[in-house]
Amino acid sequence: MPRVQINLELCDGCGVCVSVCPSFVLEVSKGKVRAVNPEACLGIRAKQLCSECFETEEVCIGCVACVRSCPTAAIEIIET
Repeated sequence: MPRVQINLELCDGCGVCVSVCPSFVLEVSKGKVRAVNPEACLGIRAKQLCSECFETEEVCIGCVACVRSCPTAAIEIIET
């Protein structure tokens, strides 16, 4: 499963990647880009305890549109 990895030291929070993501995986929060559903919230136990982000699971399709659009090269797609 592809996952978005963001280097926060390089990210300037411009949001270009957010606008090109066809899966709505990214958002700007506190001046930096982040995945909508952090990895820690993807476990079964977390879903049972918290319904807040259940419907917004990160569903990166690995299209690399965010990687190509990032002007600071802060994003990469990794396979997990």
